[in-house]
Amino acid sequence: MKMILLVLILLISGNTWAGNTWASQPGEFSSAEEELKSYFFAAARSNDVVVLKEFIEAGFPVDVLNNKGYTALMVATYHGHTKSFDYLVSQKANTCAADMRGNTVLMAAIFRGEFSLAKKLMSYECNPDHENNAGMTAAGFAKMFGREKVLDYLK
Repeated sequence: MKMILLVLILLISGNTWAGNTWASQPGEFSSAEEELKSYFFAAARSNDVVVLKEFIEAGFPVDVLNNKGYTALMVATYHGHTKSFDYLVSQKANTCAADMRGNTVLMAAIFRGEFSLAKKLMSYECNPDHENNAGMTAAGFAKMFGREKVLDYLK
């Protein structure tokens, strides 16, 4: 059923992401594009790697942003979905991405106490001293949310 729905949406949308319209800012998409994005993010939120794979294999951009500036990797990380996280990273998802508030994927892992994902994220060449719009770093997040265990990884 999911596959049929995805194929129908892809046909309706006319594969608009191939024309690079997905590079626009959040909120500047057609209703079909928004619907596609909602299914993509729902797959990340529910750890549905099969659906994520179908999207990516169809040419859907792995780092498309939702209306809050989140990527699917951020959503998968926030929900602690290691399988989706690993799949999206294998598809070259930006491990250093920041949302509209400047919060990074690493900050999402710290906030939710996803230590194994935080550890994986620390192996990528992202700036751990990146400051969000409020001037907080990943280490500041760890301290603020009582995630001292993560602080060891950040030092």
